[in-house]
Amino acid sequence: MNARITVSLPCFGRPLRTKRSIECIINQNINNWEAFIMGDCCPHFQELIDSGYLETIKQEQALKGNIIHYFNAEVNGGGCGYKLTNYAIQNATGKYFIFYANDDIIFEDHFSNYLEIENTDLDYMFFNSWIDPIDKARDSTIAPSQIGHSEIILTTELAKQLPEHLPTYGHDWEFINAMLKQGKGEKSESNTLSYRVMHVPSFGTKDEIN
Repeated sequence: MNARITVSLPCFGRPLRTKRSIECIINQNINNWEAFIMGDCCPHFQELIDSGYLETIKQEQALKGNIIHYFNAEVNGGGCGYKLTNYAIQNATGKYFIFYANDDIIFEDHFSNYLEIENTDLDYMFFNSWIDPIDKARDSTIAPSQIGHSEIILTTELAKQLPEHLPTYGHDWEFINAMLKQGKGEKSESNTLSYRVMHVPSFGTKDEIN
């Protein structure tokens, strides 16, 4: 059976933040999800592979009905990991697809929050998020600097039909505009904020930020 939701997590640098972002995924309060956790030719990410950490959580999550794919690309693709995200889109098996970044965090109800879309006939939905400081919420709108890809959930079927994801600093308006034209969607009315956009130096020490 296909997963309910697929998440893409491209990683480069930020070793402690990367491990924290992975833990955010495995601590979700629902199962039957798929995660592509991918290093962009990243030495720190290779350390997670060599240590056996990723293989261990892959096996643990498989017992819960969750699927983890992981690899470290041989060549750095640059561009906010867009090549890795495109790989995840094209190989995703979940009914819905979401984006994630290893410098932000998701709360344990993130997947279940975004799966509000399951109760609709929509192709995509978008949500508000926390913007640091934590007491500031972004009233997301489909406009430059007013939304990020990680505030969007869309059907994997639609994601596979859209132009390749080619973001500038994480945002790709050609991709989003194509989503608007080809799909049917709306903003969620949920008051739950489950995605937190982090800003330096809002979290931890310099080593954790970099």
